[in-house]
Parts: sequence; structure tokens; C-alpha cells
Amino acid sequence: MTETAARAATTQVHRIYIDAPAEKVWEALTSAEYAARYGYGGGLDIDPRPGGVYRNLTSDEMKQMGMGDVATSSTIVEIDPPRRLVLDWSAVWHDEPASRLTWEITQGPSGLTRVTLTHELPQSPRTAQDVAGNGNAEDGGGGWPWVLSSLKTVLETGKVMTTAGS
Repeated sequence: MTETAARAATTQVHRIYIDAPAEKVWEALTSAEYAARYGYGGGLDIDPRPGGVYRNLTSDEMKQMGMGDVATSSTIVEIDPPRRLVLDWSAVWHDEPASRLTWEITQGPSGLTRVTLTHELPQSPRTAQDVAGNGNAEDGGGGWPWVLSSLKTVLETGKVMTTAGS
């Protein structure tokens, strides 16, 4: 396998367009109030500075499934509101090295905001499989596509995205 092919196999890029200002998208990514309303519904613990902590907390449902208080644990590498957030990111349910997660937020002239999520997982194959979104979203296996879709839903409608089980 070539170096380019190997990198492509371990790098996921997800993109979505959201009808909301870049500042609102940024707020959703960096506030506990929003964190509980999209994705998997846990809170957020953040110290918004390079070297600071960024932790997604578990919801009550996750705790009932046996998870602890923290779902993901990250260190902020770069923070440039409202354009870019780079994290060294770890899923606590896997014992794998941290992976690089980059959020890029670009406001277009039409008012739409492009959100690009790049996740580099060269040493985290189990995490890569989980976050790819190849599972059944209704069963909690939606990965990054699920998170981005629910982020879009909350920001555009003000409502939490529903599933067949809700």
C-alpha cells in the first residue's frame, strides 16, 4: 500500500452545510448547553485554550449502559474561533492512542456555513470503525455522520433530531 493510500484509509473527512452563521456553529461545538442537544447528548467540559481540556460527557443513557462520566477526552491543540478547532481526541471506550480531530468552519457569502470534520486515525482502527458512521444510527452507531446531522438539525430547527427509538 502506498503512503497516500495508507493515509486515506486512516483519515476520514466528513462535510455538511448548515443554514446558520459560523458563530452559532462554533457556539454549538464549544458550549455545554448545545452539546447536550446534538450527537449522543452528553454535556461538555472545555477549557478553551491550547493545551486545555475538551471532554464530551456521557448522558444518563450512556451511564445506564455502563459507561463512566466521560465519553471522549481531548486536548485542544489549536483554537481559532469561529473558524478552527483542532483536538488530540480519544474515545474512552477504546484503549488506543489519541487521534487528531479537526473542525473547520467556513461561512459562505450565501449565509450557509460549511463544516468540515477531518479525523486522522492512523493508530486507532477500532475507533475509526466506530466513528465512520457505518453502523445503525438508531442503535447508537451513527458516528460522525450522525453527529453532524444532529448538529445541523438543532441549529436549523431548534429541535433535537429524533430516531426510530425516540
